[in-house]
Amino acid sequence: MQVRDAERFVRSIERRLAPLDRAILLCEWRRAAGRPGGSARGWQERRHRLLHAPGLLETTRRFRSAGFGGTLERRLGLLERATLQSRVEQDPDIVRARSQLESRIARFRPEWHGRRVNRVVVSTVARTDPSREERRRAYYAEEPLYRAMEEDLRGLVKLRNETARAFGFRSFPEFVLSFDRLSVSRLAALLRESLRYVPAYQRWQRQAFEDRTGERGWYPWDRWYAAYLAEGLPDAAFPAREMLSSVVRGVRGWGVRPSALRFRVDRHDLASGGLCVAPDPPRDVRIVIHPGRGGWLEYCIVFHEVGHAVHSASVRQPTHLLRWHEGLPGFGGFHEGIGELFASIAESERWLRGRSALSSGQVAQFLADRRRRPLWDVGQLAQWIDGELNLYLRPDVDPAERSRRFGRRVFGFDAFEPRSFVDSFSAEIPLYSSSYLFAALLRPMLMQAALEEVGGSDWPNRKIGPWLVDRWFRDGSSFDWLPRVEEVTGQPFGARAFNESVG
Repeated sequence: MQVRDAERFVRSIERRLAPLDRAILLCEWRRAAGRPGGSARGWQERRHRLLHAPGLLETTRRFRSAGFGGTLERRLGLLERATLQSRVEQDPDIVRARSQLESRIARFRPEWHGRRVNRVVVSTVARTDPSREERRRAYYAEEPLYRAMEEDLRGLVKLRNETARAFGFRSFPEFVLSFDRLSVSRLAALLRESLRYVPAYQRWQRQAFEDRTGERGWYPWDRWYAAYLAEGLPDAAFPAREMLSSVVRGVRGWGVRPSALRFRVDRHDLASGGLCVAPDPPRDVRIVIHPGRGGWLEYCIVFHEVGHAVHSASVRQPTHLLRWHEGLPGFGGFHEGIGELFASIAESERWLRGRSALSSGQVAQFLADRRRRPLWDVGQLAQWIDGELNLYLRPDVDPAERSRRFGRRVFGFDAFEPRSFVDSFSAEIPLYSSSYLFAALLRPMLMQAALEEVGGSDWPNRKIGPWLVDRWFRDGSSFDWLPRVEEVTGQPFGARAFNESVG
């Protein structure tokens, strides 16, 4: 009888939770796609009321402690996670504070040479403009928005910390990382491990930049441009008009089934570069990408988002909690790792040589640099994570000096004025930055495991897609990704494979 009671209980909650989750994601999609009706505040408050019902958390834990095993116990565990997340991040006070910041970010357009432009204009200048002064201006272009939000974000940070402590966690970061079976100390250790080769790489990058440009000095607005120069890939070889079709053809080279490539695509300027939402996986999956923007980096972003879409469209599970990995805590690192794995198609030699506008010399130059490029990415992520983590652990300490020291120690920058510690992610998806670090470390582990099992090359290889579906995608959220990584790869999650791939 207790099993039946537990099944009825979790089924009733899932039945009411599913439409709320779909509505919230549809609001997120509308906001990202620039469509009306993008505020999820009302739906979030209804979801919070459902998961804050008296006795719900206690009943969930009581049934879970009975040790039923199988999918029932898993669903109860996922419901407990969703309930805890809701009681913290969907607390009404937090929702109100976060929604105000989200609205300001969504409405903002940076001013550039006397006119308002979308973020693509500024980010393109920051990455590709040969004028150091223009790059410096682009680096600080969003400061009028973010500086004015600092005190409001500090207030939101303190609210999150206080609410997490009410549920027995030392801080909000400990709360967030607990869903990944990690801790603040373990995250700090992963940061140290992944930064092993970064300072040496940055010294090399600085020297290459100075040799190539004849300029002296090394600043944050030089790093993006130095990486762009090292790529040696002209944007004209990656036109916007054929970006989506090229990416889909590339993904098909992994043997991905046509049914997993049925998703909606919208184009709109958005701060994060790209977005995938799955309001009802596997049937309703959507991505948002920038309008009219090409170039190799943008192709990578679209590969990343299409990877998310393929993942969600490949789930085959019977209930909402088992299907909805995208919206549950504890899956961010794995979710982003899949996106990064798909983005690696844009780095494969045969895919690049298939671009008719690229010469053999350009491809060779790119491949020679690309093995080291993950060190650039990890350095950027480490600075982001370090700043955001310390904002929660020491919210009253000015993070500017810490950011300056990090830039000098890891990147070797000359004296500069740090930007605001606010960004769109810190307001909307707190501490999601760590998921991108986990993704960078996971990607080489997944690729190595895939090739060991199926053989062949990294691309094209029509066995990789089915391997991903069978090993990872079909099961949705029915497993925790860290233990499965160790099971599939034969090694614990860490920076070893990453350091070997770049060392």
